[in-house]
Amino acid sequence: MEQMRPGEHLTNRSVIGLALIAGSAPAFALLAPQSPPAVVLAIGICLAVSVMPILGAWAGVLLLPILGLIPGADWVGVGLGSVSAMALLLWRSRPIVKIDPEEVRSLRAELRDAEHERTLLHRHIQRYPALMEACLELSGTRELDQFAKVLCERTRELLPGITHVRVYLGTQLKQLCYASADVNGEPCPVDAGADQYYVATEARQLLRRNGRAVRLLTPLRGDRRQQDGGEAQRGVLDVSLESEDVGDRLALELLNALGRLGGLGLGAVDLVSQARSLALHDDLTGLFGQHEFLRRLDEQAAACRRVHQELGLIMCDMDHLKRFNDKHGHLAGDAALRLVATILQRVLPTDAIICRYGGEEFAAIIIGRDRERLELIGNAIRSAIADQPIPVGDKVLHVTASMGITIWHEDELPRTALIRADGACYAAKAAGRNRVMVVA
Repeated sequence: MEQMRPGEHLTNRSVIGLALIAGSAPAFALLAPQSPPAVVLAIGICLAVSVMPILGAWAGVLLLPILGLIPGADWVGVGLGSVSAMALLLWRSRPIVKIDPEEVRSLRAELRDAEHERTLLHRHIQRYPALMEACLELSGTRELDQFAKVLCERTRELLPGITHVRVYLGTQLKQLCYASADVNGEPCPVDAGADQYYVATEARQLLRRNGRAVRLLTPLRGDRRQQDGGEAQRGVLDVSLESEDVGDRLALELLNALGRLGGLGLGAVDLVSQARSLALHDDLTGLFGQHEFLRRLDEQAAACRRVHQELGLIMCDMDHLKRFNDKHGHLAGDAALRLVATILQRVLPTDAIICRYGGEEFAAIIIGRDRERLELIGNAIRSAIADQPIPVGDKVLHVTASMGITIWHEDELPRTALIRADGACYAAKAAGRNRVMVVA
């Protein structure tokens, strides 16, 4: 019988060989008619077994009862022979398997890898509720500082083994590190480099590997926004971690999801900032509106009261702007308003707070200047407005303005001082316009 490979049944060649050997037994019985019946019966059973591979197992079994017709054979012998034949058939049909030690070692290695991956999957699945909490917390942020801090903390909670995490926010031209943490939770800020600006500008992920160290830079906004002039808020989530085989891949997928959630949160902060800017600033001049100016006036007065610092107020009202509009048109009037706003921003100190208080009125807060200095500033503004030409079509026009100045007293409400400055401005108009009036 030829040698069989592990797990393989008897080959057809082996079966045919056995059949020929067993089939020769009846021929021997015919040549020896004086043989005992038991010998003839045994030879017949061999014949039945030998034809099983050819005619089928059940065909061979059905031939066994015929052996009972042999002279001298009894049915008990036929029965025992039939049972023996069935047992031989079953024994022959069992597979012969040889255990390969190398294959066993390979299967054990595959089992260990599968168990390792299952453990990592279970660990990461447990982190997805934390990812949902991060989404809810990021969606509730309204300031960039708060957003960066939440994103940094949540990243460390989701992946405790990271080497560092940094959150960069800003515009296309300027990215700042708003929040950072190393493996011990200590701040580790680093100035933005070429990688951060590339990811923020192109909105593309950047992956760098150095041995087991993996660094992933994920954009926090998914669109490029080429039409925004580079002013829309962009951001980068910069994370470094140690590679863990399949765990590395799962960690990167988790960071991708966190980056997309962070992008949504940053977009919400950006929209809030834009809406707040529209509410705080005047569309025509870009200066603060009245509501924001009054809020800042209260804040500045409280700060000056604590340190006993002087706070000056200037009210500026353009002269005869309605008449100017009626004569030259509203486009010319808008140009005149923008001119006054520009001069106020140029002449006033850089720390001054300026607003468009009303239709043709402007107001300013100046910290730390005495009365004489405020009067000099007011006259410089007045003369600059009167001297600056306004080109409208083929015409060159001029406007003037009147101003009232006062200094806030610590024992009064800030808006009381503002009313006093407004009264001084009307007094300047009553005195002939294009002049500055200072009141105590």
